Amino acid sequence: MAYAAGVILLVMAVVIGIAMALQINAFTRGRSIISPRQLGLRIVCGVLLLIIIGMIYYGLAREWTNPLHELIFWAALTLLPLMVIVVAYIDLKETQVIGELRQARLYTGALRAEQEILKGQEQPEEDN
Repeated sequence: MAYAAGVILLVMAVVIGIAMALQINAFTRGRSIISPRQLGLRIVCGVLLLIIIGMIYYGLAREWTNPLHELIFWAALTLLPLMVIVVAYIDLKETQVIGELRQARLYTGALRAEQEILKGQEQPEEDN
């Protein structure tokens, strides 16, 4: 059972590492629409997830002699996913704000284009 858990944790760590590398690669090549702050938040999430996976493996592989140490370890490990949730929530809010700004720019551009079209239609009528 411990061997299977170790293999599963290793596969998860590799997947997270690949996902982080793909995010960084897409950002550096300009193929991503995320901001530098969002990239940083996603890197922090990935690193926290890798730390969680490493701590889970360590906690399962270690023979605990003191129950208090084990309790403190697993309590600290419980707080790390909460940190991941907070960082992911901040990233979500950042994504929403950027999306709303892009949508506002799109609407503003469409409104300006419509006004230019209307001005173009009004000018020939005034010339007559």
